[in-house]
Amino acid sequence: MIYSFLLFFILFVRYYIFKKAQSKAVDQWYWLKYRDETIKQKKCPPDMPEYLLEIKQWYPPFFGWFISKLPNSVFKYSNLITQILSFFRLILILVFAYFINIEFSLSIFLAIIVYLTAPILVYYDNQINSRIFGAIILDILVLSFFGYFEYSLSYLIFPILLFSILLLFTHKMSHQLYLFLLFGLTIFYNSFIPLFVYLIANIVALSFFNYKNYLKHHIEIVKFWHRNRYKLGAHQFYESDIYGKKGFVYNNRIHGNGLKSFIKKSSLIIGMLPFSLFVIINFEINFFGLIFLMTILFIFLTSFIDKFLCLGSGNLYTYNLVSIICFYLVYTDINIMSLHEQILISILFLMSIISIYKFYRGLKNESKNEDFVIALNFLKNSTLDRVMVIPFQLPDEIAYKTSKKVFWGGHGYGFLLLEPYFPVFNQKVEKAIEDWNLGAIFLQKDYWPEFFQKVDMSIFNIVFENKQYVILEVKNWKDKDKIPNWAIDKYPDLFGDKNV
Repeated sequence: MIYSFLLFFILFVRYYIFKKAQSKAVDQWYWLKYRDETIKQKKCPPDMPEYLLEIKQWYPPFFGWFISKLPNSVFKYSNLITQILSFFRLILILVFAYFINIEFSLSIFLAIIVYLTAPILVYYDNQINSRIFGAIILDILVLSFFGYFEYSLSYLIFPILLFSILLLFTHKMSHQLYLFLLFGLTIFYNSFIPLFVYLIANIVALSFFNYKNYLKHHIEIVKFWHRNRYKLGAHQFYESDIYGKKGFVYNNRIHGNGLKSFIKKSSLIIGMLPFSLFVIINFEINFFGLIFLMTILFIFLTSFIDKFLCLGSGNLYTYNLVSIICFYLVYTDINIMSLHEQILISILFLMSIISIYKFYRGLKNESKNEDFVIALNFLKNSTLDRVMVIPFQLPDEIAYKTSKKVFWGGHGYGFLLLEPYFPVFNQKVEKAIEDWNLGAIFLQKDYWPEFFQKVDMSIFNIVFENKQYVILEVKNWKDKDKIPNWAIDKYPDLFGDKNV
């Protein structure tokens, strides 16, 4: 009875937060725009000229293609899509237990609780994004390799090859973790089959599915974040070379702040998935123990080791770790009824609830308000276009809801165009306006209140203002495309002699 009540309570909390979490959905606006353009243009990837700082949409396309095939009616409840996919990951865990003949037990129940209370899933499974597709495919690959190595099911090589190809076209971070896991499997089982299958998958993808462009984009974004690894999460203006405040470190910045940064990253990793501590304390070396160990190592490398920081914020790999922990709990014989294990589980469960509560508090503080809606509608109904949006969390939503061109990128190919302005703005705002023929600025005033002192206001007319937002029109602006010569020189193979 108590287990049923606990499960019901957890499901209620997740549903409640799901209803409140719309404001945190940033990536979903890009994917909804991607879907609309794919349907309209009848091709994938689509062209998305609304993003001025992108050239081609060479982000892995499978997720965008998938949602373009779903009926419009589904998107009246768009966030339910990720909830259904999240539930599918949970079903995979239960199916795994069934196939290895594990009857329903406290270990399986604990795995369900771990999955449903994982703060990283509560955070990310409330927005449409490709991360969950990448995680599902990686889960299937892990289970397939389990069958191949532990049960000698050689026929699984073919589905492993197919899903390896699919992962290349789905999600970059899951792909990176997958490759790292393959090295671990190769060493542990003294078999080159994992790396050989990966090599064949890449050859097939390059030969038959135009993977070259997506690989090119993957390499570009890794190189971009290697150059800017200590600016991840930085304040776009307060940490810039031009507009910066001396000694200022933004509280959202991930790397490069000494001991404070180390403590923050460690807290994020544990806070995103407290039950990882349970496996560490009850660790056994088996197949899933190996996968867990390799994933923890990769999280450590991408969080604390300089050369690996460009592969993504390490704490986000806890998203993939959730199901691995659940597989481990189902497969490994742990006496969870002992007193010390019960105490440990209770503490970790409490830590998860606290982490979820902190996320919910953040939702309340960051929720979109009526001021934003009014400003958005004004922009939508105006003749303004080619808009610089400050801060950079807002352009995707504005592009989707207004169909205006925005001074933004960060999804598709073209990071060399983005780099002067993100993660920190290292060019004069006036110069950016001139270079790209920008027609307006949409400013959230409390993000950069010094804007009015730092930027030449004589070139603007204020056409809209409320308590939190201001829209400034560039005087004498005429709507025409413009790409600066320096940007054309960065990508001569794509721009050619174009100079508009």
